[in-house]
Amino acid sequence: MPQLSGKLGLTSADKGGSTNPIASGCKLWQNKGLMPQRPPLKISARQVGGITVLDLTGDITLFNSPEIRKALIDQLKDKRVPHLIVNMLAVPYVDSSGVASLVEGLKISRDLKSRFALYGLSKSARTVLELTHLLRIFEVHLTEQEALDAPAPPPFSPAASQSEGA
Repeated sequence: MPQLSGKLGLTSADKGGSTNPIASGCKLWQNKGLMPQRPPLKISARQVGGITVLDLTGDITLFNSPEIRKALIDQLKDKRVPHLIVNMLAVPYVDSSGVASLVEGLKISRDLKSRFALYGLSKSARTVLELTHLLRIFEVHLTEQEALDAPAPPPFSPAASQSEGA
């Protein structure tokens, strides 16, 4: 039977009565390897005319949201792209830290007067943005072509940032 030993350590006893550590406060993250692994996040940027498209593939979670943040900052602050579209067709899941990275990208784009849009949200990602009342804050499109062809909404107008059918 597991019992508490030390500060935050759990132990289990084998048949001989000796105890084996199964978790400790400083090693809890080692258990993440026991969870089924999904493919790592892939990020790539491409140009379509004068518009930069950031293609994302994989889940956006606590473990890789810093990569998203870095990619957004690189495009918006370092490269000063005037229009950034984030392709989320291949992103099945976004957690709260992933949403925070997208919100930070939106804030940076607004500070720099750049346009920022998302397209191809999975049902899960759309639900997270709806539940957090952020879907109306982002410019969201269903397809890449729709995102490329959409007229620019008036600056900082949440009501105008929703695309038709979003």
